[in-house]
Amino acid sequence: MDVIPAVDVQGGRCVRLRQGEHAQETIYADDPVLAAQRFIDAGATRLHVVDLDAARGVPARDSSDAVSRLVAACVASGCAVQVGGGIRDLAAASHWLEAGASHVILGSVAARDLELALAICDAAQGRALLGLDVRAGVARVHGWTEDGLTAAELLRAWRSWPAAGVVYTDTTRDGLLTGPDLDGLRSCQELYGGPVIASGGIGSVDDIKACAAAGAAAVVVGKALYEGRIDLAEALRAVEEVA
Repeated sequence: MDVIPAVDVQGGRCVRLRQGEHAQETIYADDPVLAAQRFIDAGATRLHVVDLDAARGVPARDSSDAVSRLVAACVASGCAVQVGGGIRDLAAASHWLEAGASHVILGSVAARDLELALAICDAAQGRALLGLDVRAGVARVHGWTEDGLTAAELLRAWRSWPAAGVVYTDTTRDGLLTGPDLDGLRSCQELYGGPVIASGGIGSVDDIKACAAAGAAAVVVGKALYEGRIDLAEALRAVEEVA
């Protein structure tokens, strides 16, 4: 199992939000590339990069430029990078894949326009991940500001798609460091039947181990890394032991 550091970009800076609330941001670096490079130097083999401005439908040039620089830095370092936020058509997905992203994450479009999202997955040839951001069993879309279909409906629909897997986030835990939603993770795995990446609430190495024991394909970690609650090198060693 892999441990994937998260680099969220808002206003061109590296931030973390509390339960997805854009007004409740904590800024961790003015230059997201510097934050990413620290993770790469510590042994990260993949990063999770999200343009939060584009995700809520208000794209900002400084954020898109920052994400472009992040992707370029990952490519130069030999680190894979999955990019999400505002990818709602084939042109946007193709842009990031051609820029060097290993995967694109389809969130709102996969929860609202199944026909279009499936077409993007077909075109991406195994390089699309499906973002399932859940609150009380319902998918949250448009930067977590609106509701979509139920998680169960989506997971059943996605089972046959040519996607690389699902990124499952319990939005009520995101940024709170209170532990992952293991029951939701297991349910997601059962309904989807493919690889599931756990995200949201990770606050300790024990949380990462619990996700590994529950069968997660990978874990996305954000705030706990920035605030020193988790040492990335230690976490990477820990999941090797679980494996």
